[in-house]
Amino acid sequence: MKPSPSPRTPLGSPPALAVRRVLRKLETPGLKVEEVAYSAGVCMARHAEALPFFACTLAGLHWSCNSYGGHICVPGTVRFLPAGESHENYFPRASRCLLVKLQHDILRRACEHSAIPSSPGQLVAPDAAKLCKLLRAELRQNDDLSSLAVEELTLELLLIGAKEPWSPATPIPRWLRRIREMLHEETDARLTLADLARSADRHPVQVCRQFHRRFSCTIGEYVRRIRVACAQSLLRASQLPVAQIALTCGFSDQSQFTTAFRRLTGLPPHRYRKQFNENSASA
Repeated sequence: MKPSPSPRTPLGSPPALAVRRVLRKLETPGLKVEEVAYSAGVCMARHAEALPFFACTLAGLHWSCNSYGGHICVPGTVRFLPAGESHENYFPRASRCLLVKLQHDILRRACEHSAIPSSPGQLVAPDAAKLCKLLRAELRQNDDLSSLAVEELTLELLLIGAKEPWSPATPIPRWLRRIREMLHEETDARLTLADLARSADRHPVQVCRQFHRRFSCTIGEYVRRIRVACAQSLLRASQLPVAQIALTCGFSDQSQFTTAFRRLTGLPPHRYRKQFNENSASA
């Protein structure tokens, strides 16, 4: 007896076309971040990129080969390839990857602080996958603070092997307190990492690494939290339209405001206001 055809592939239909699709991307002067989907069966012949890059496997599985050998990449695998490094890939399963392509300026900043990767290989530090997860979240958020946040996270990724001794029991340095106050005072300003570093007379790498260690989040995420806290106060204490609250609190538009508010609080702004009013009425 002939086996019946699979319900997923009707008799006579051609196999799915092997393709590579860019799902999302975010580009700054220092780097480009892309989330890329590869369908099952994609075979990428040997090639080289003009820019060095990190590649993190988000889902699926694939084989990658460079001048140091070949290996299987599973979710959480983070690889680095320098500019001009010949490599090839095969995707036996549908997969998604995060690619972080590095421009000269961000490489220069990292090199001024410490040694950075120079040969192809896998980042074995457990924080590497965590940083890539945060980069992907910024790619999906993609608001006016995302460029600042992805720059911070990429510098952390480049310098993941460089240790900076510090003790959480010591007071926050004065220059870092000054930066935090600037963020509270200028929530609607489009501050860059270079701006903040100049104001504190510190290297940009030192600013982003010390901030992340002290406050357990990027500068960009910290500002989002300040903005959402401000918005919550206005939603509770006023009847201002949601769009006006978004602009008052520093968001570029209502859509970005709603996305950030829902992610941080679990509710969209209008439902947060409604729920607060109902709870106040029944108290």
